[in-house]
Amino acid sequence: MPKGNPNPSPATRFSADNPGRAKQKGARDRLSAAFLTDFADDYETHGKTVISTVRDKDPIAYMRIAATLLPTKVEVSEDPIAALSPEDLEYLDTVLDPTITPEEKIRVMEAHAAAAAGRVVE
Repeated sequence: MPKGNPNPSPATRFSADNPGRAKQKGARDRLSAAFLTDFADDYETHGKTVISTVRDKDPIAYMRIAATLLPTKVEVSEDPIAALSPEDLEYLDTVLDPTITPEEKIRVMEAHAAAAAGRVVE
């Protein structure tokens, strides 16, 4: 019985005609979805006690799991600038303007903070 790689030639082994199992479209998404479903089922069965046990016994694994489950990208669906009022836009324009002196910027920032708190600054 022959042992080893049945396709030892790198020219054909890594070609587009021979996709590896991990390279199949959607393989990673299917695996991730299945794992997260199983993980959620396990959490429902054993609850927070497992999390606290892992945290206490192996804090490195606990942080690795937490970091793995966090999203790697955050998509912003709204334009944050569009949500600003005209006064806020004017304030940002003033504060970011390089030709305005630091003293004037401080005065503008104090007035803006006071207006946001409902006070009047003269």
